[in-house]
Amino acid sequence: MGRIRPHAFRHSFATAVLDASDGNLVVTRDAGGWASAQVVDEIYAHVDVNDHAFNAALLKTWGE
Repeated sequence: MGRIRPHAFRHSFATAVLDASDGNLVVTRDAGGWASAQVVDEIYAHVDVNDHAFNAALLKTWGE
């Protein structure tokens, strides 16, 4: 199983809630118990890997 990092669960959880709520920072803040939506945005809200434009840009960058 390898090394387990409990803090990684917060990232996984935040990503899952952001995905399920269409990126709603307030819903994610409330679900995860964070102090502010800004914290969620700055630390956990990464680019949307399901966004077609984002994926197309990556493929272009990687020459695929």
